[in-house]
Amino acid sequence: PSCELKEETQLELAGAVDCVPREKREVLVLKIWNDLTFSEIAGTLGISQNTAASRYRYALSNLKKALQPQ
Repeated sequence: PSCELKEETQLELAGAVDCVPREKREVLVLKIWNDLTFSEIAGTLGISQNTAASRYRYALSNLKKALQPQ
């Protein structure tokens, strides 16, 4: 199976990411798209590793809610 997402799926995902609060979205982007560790994210954003990890979990939770069928 192809890993290519349909354009509408990409748009839906981008919209859902935009709905994640900024500080959580920063961690999400650094973790997924930049492939940084929580330690690297913590250093980049000036936060603790635990804060980076919890923001990531909350961001994923926000995404899951935003992408649930209505």
